[in-house]
Amino acid sequence: MPSASRIAHAGLPFANPMSQPAVDVAIGALPLPTEPLVVDTGCGGGEILLRALQLRPGARGLGVDLDADAIAEARQRAEGLPARFEVRDAATVEGRFDAVINIASSQAHGGFPAALEALRALGQVVLYGEGFWQRAPSEDFLAALGGATMNELSDCDGLRAAISDAGFDVAQESVASQDDWARYEEKLAANAERHGTPDTLAYARRIRQRRALPGGTDTLGFALFALRA
Repeated sequence: MPSASRIAHAGLPFANPMSQPAVDVAIGALPLPTEPLVVDTGCGGGEILLRALQLRPGARGLGVDLDADAIAEARQRAEGLPARFEVRDAATVEGRFDAVINIASSQAHGGFPAALEALRALGQVVLYGEGFWQRAPSEDFLAALGGATMNELSDCDGLRAAISDAGFDVAQESVASQDDWARYEEKLAANAERHGTPDTLAYARRIRQRRALPGGTDTLGFALFALRA
């Protein structure tokens, strides 16, 4: 049985609030050689890796994720593209790549900020997406996120500082707008409600209750970076 999250994300291109144009611009900003080898650690359904291959002729890709259903979906969607998808722990990926993608998946490398060092070990060019606090979260907001803690994320300045400390320069940066978040979370809630099981209804209710809190729509942010070591 797919998780409530996977059900809620049906029809959405990404498991994050970034717009499709913003993702494409970030991919285009990556300084890559001809015929690059690209790895996506925590690739989910593979959409961003497949976009990278489509936008970069001659590119080859490897996507890894622990979610077998997501990998099965990625394999189906990769027909005709030089991509390999594996059910695999990102910590087992070795070698050097021309580009590394990790978007909303830092947990695959121990979470923020440890993930940045792990990504740096895999390649000098990274497409990295991470959440950040736009304002200090309230206890109610953290509880509505499922028991998150404030130190799981930083503010955006702290995020940029961690990127610099890991040895990266920012080639391009974009931040999800409140409209991006509204479209994303409304689609999640609507999909979950349409499915109508107790788990998906509870998932949708948590989203709507969190958004209704004071600061519920402008506490959590998300940024996407094209990085070069």
